Amino acid sequence: MDQNADAYDVIIAGAGPTGLMLAGELALAGVRCRVVERREHRTQESRALGLHGRTMEVLHMRGVADEVLERANPVPRVRVSLGQSLFDMGKLVSDFGQLTIIPQGQTEELLEKRAVNLGVTVERGVTVTDCRQEGRTVHVTLEKEGRVWEESAPWLIGCDGSRSQVRQSMGAEFTGATYPYTIIVADVRLGVPLDDQLLIRVGRAGLVVATDFGNGWYRMGVIDRDKPWSDDPVTLGEVDATLKKLFGRDMRPSEPLWTSRFHIQERQAEFYRKGRMIIAGDAAHVHSPLGGQGLNLGIQDAMNLGWKLAAVVKGRAGEDLLDSYAAERRPVSQGVIKVTDIATRIMTSDQLPARVARKAVVAVASRIPRTHLTAVGHLSGVFTRYPAMAAATGASALVGTRVPDLRIASPGRSAENLYEALRTGSFVLIDTGSGAPLLPGVPESDGSLVRLAGRISYAPGPWRTPEVILVRPDGYCAWAGTRARAVAELPAALLRWVRS
Repeated sequence: MDQNADAYDVIIAGAGPTGLMLAGELALAGVRCRVVERREHRTQESRALGLHGRTMEVLHMRGVADEVLERANPVPRVRVSLGQSLFDMGKLVSDFGQLTIIPQGQTEELLEKRAVNLGVTVERGVTVTDCRQEGRTVHVTLEKEGRVWEESAPWLIGCDGSRSQVRQSMGAEFTGATYPYTIIVADVRLGVPLDDQLLIRVGRAGLVVATDFGNGWYRMGVIDRDKPWSDDPVTLGEVDATLKKLFGRDMRPSEPLWTSRFHIQERQAEFYRKGRMIIAGDAAHVHSPLGGQGLNLGIQDAMNLGWKLAAVVKGRAGEDLLDSYAAERRPVSQGVIKVTDIATRIMTSDQLPARVARKAVVAVASRIPRTHLTAVGHLSGVFTRYPAMAAATGASALVGTRVPDLRIASPGRSAENLYEALRTGSFVLIDTGSGAPLLPGVPESDGSLVRLAGRISYAPGPWRTPEVILVRPDGYCAWAGTRARAVAELPAALLRWVRS
């Protein structure tokens, strides 16, 4: 039977961080949204535990970052044992120049609370077993406790992980490879505490990524080149022996909270959208965990997709706007796959050329200021940009780049930061000049679609120059330039995003 055929605009498969973030974005725009999740409970283990700078900026744009920080351990520096190299994320022009350590379950809790408060329905213990499209409707077969039924909605989004049923129903190949070695993770206390909150120890036998939770426990992520795959559970004795081998001393691990082992894969979906079915997060891409990018990519996928899908659902844009989601996000995940693949292979190799290369690369990346900033900028996501945007508009080199948290003054309001102004999910138009309104032909410029702001009192680097900046709901620059050019070009730039 077909239940709730008209109850929801969007069904999301998966209540992990990607699905919950997307649900919140859709609900913020007034889209009726239902999330189904096969797990009975939120993630109980720490799992993905690091939120990078750009992800924290995104969460700050939606009012969640402060709650995250109340529970987290901010780590501003990463030490790599090769030459004792130090990567300092505090060098970034961001309020979140750090890796924010928080267990995945707590991230899910905060994102779910936001989504539910905005009216999202989340049902657990429900598995998507099949889905198909008929015209402008997607039919989803669901199963819970042996009961099988069908629900329909205009849109289905697969945030259902690397084994995504939605991706399989779309017919998208998940191409890539599996590494010949495995990773062991263990959340333990250490009898020999580390001097660094985040240490990457590299040796000929493999590597260890040690992360301090800030509460006495450490996450130990271990790749031992010589350890064969096993289906057996990870024991404390195995963790003890492996750490002793890779550290060269007894670390005395104890009181394990969670242990696991898994194969490392690098895969990317052939395409991200087929008609009214779309995938995001691990359903679209997986890669080596070195660098901790997975959860961060998923949340940023959701931030990119959310306002676009909402615009389509609400009739403000045509479906071709959704083409920009894959055009912008797929190259980002492809770049992460490429970089983490190279890094993992170099860092775990016992071959002399690789050992020489990793010492040289780490030394250059950590000690030359410009190279160091580039490395932490890309690692954090702060330097992520969307070249496809700039190619489509071409007004400024700033188009497609992340806009920092400018200090702005809005008409009739006291001064505030840009990321606070973005909390309604609207565009923000910063116009420092004077004269007639720049958007007389856009009736939604009353604040529901475009929020108007005036003077900038703080802007780093190149952001001091433009007289007019149009900021998308996800915090990226949609247009920038002089006021003279804005009069002629800005309406068309805005209509590209909301009247496609």
